[in-house]
Amino acid sequence: MHHRIKALYLRHRALVHAYLSMTGGSAGRLVLSLAYFIAVANTLSIADFGLFATASAAGIMISRALAFGFMSPLYRVATVKPLLVGTYSAGFLVGALLSLPVIALICVGTFIALFSRDMSAGTFAAFMAAEIICWRGLETAVIVLNGLGRFGRGALLVVIATAIRTAAALLFALLQVNTLGAWSQFYLAANAISLVIALVLFYPRVRLRWQPRLYFRRWGDFGLGRRRRNPLLHSVGV
Repeated sequence: MHHRIKALYLRHRALVHAYLSMTGGSAGRLVLSLAYFIAVANTLSIADFGLFATASAAGIMISRALAFGFMSPLYRVATVKPLLVGTYSAGFLVGALLSLPVIALICVGTFIALFSRDMSAGTFAAFMAAEIICWRGLETAVIVLNGLGRFGRGALLVVIATAIRTAAALLFALLQVNTLGAWSQFYLAANAISLVIALVLFYPRVRLRWQPRLYFRRWGDFGLGRRRRNPLLHSVGV
């Protein structure tokens, strides 16, 4: 039995190591997330905490419109043609810029419909920027790293970002500036720092190249046209 298990491990060693790299930081993220939740929940009022959670969820949903779904082709290229990551990173950046006016309109509509009575426009905008630009940008870096097979670095980046959020929440609790507007600034700063770390220290060193002919072909395959559901893309949140 022992020899069979060993043989099975040797046969799938790369897959096992990749899985352990992806899940290795789960315990640390769980502890950090718990501390983060306790700090924020005990500092904000119940009503403000509910508003923050709702605004954060809205930002996460709206963030899916960033770059009009170009994250899927970027991930796909990272898995099968890593030399084109720089080319598709340029496409993602341009797509993200083009999508910002649409995202802004969605955010304005969401604010008017759901949040205008309970929080200021500046507070709402800070939460949206944190989720749509900063955290979604960090997710993009993680997905590219996973596509390249650098699962350990992707997991480490998520742990670092969670730790920065937790540190911001603890500082917010210690300073006792317990308003939703103040927390939105702490939250935006934490996510912005995480994005800078992701781009400067973790994103693969690539040369950005603008090749629109390639983008439209794969964009049609993954975003605007018909596509088969890829369970691996679904599992990483694309």
